[in-house]
Amino acid sequence: MTVHTDINSLPVFKNAVVTIGTFDGVHKGHQQILQLMLDEAKQVNGETVIITFHPHPRQVIAMRQTELFLLNSLHER
Repeated sequence: MTVHTDINSLPVFKNAVVTIGTFDGVHKGHQQILQLMLDEAKQVNGETVIITFHPHPRQVIAMRQTELFLLNSLHER
């Protein structure tokens, strides 16, 4: 797994299968999505790409600063 933090320096992905989400804690629903991505990427000889956010979108758009309980840190994701 390679983590990219700068949108301006992303590589060209080969036949990318992409999903987007916060993925704070990879529960069974997330695991199913990731497995489907892996299966699809294998069929198209491609790679999986997961787009996630930091800080959490709720922390950005909230009218007031509220503490948000996150299951995993950015590093753990």
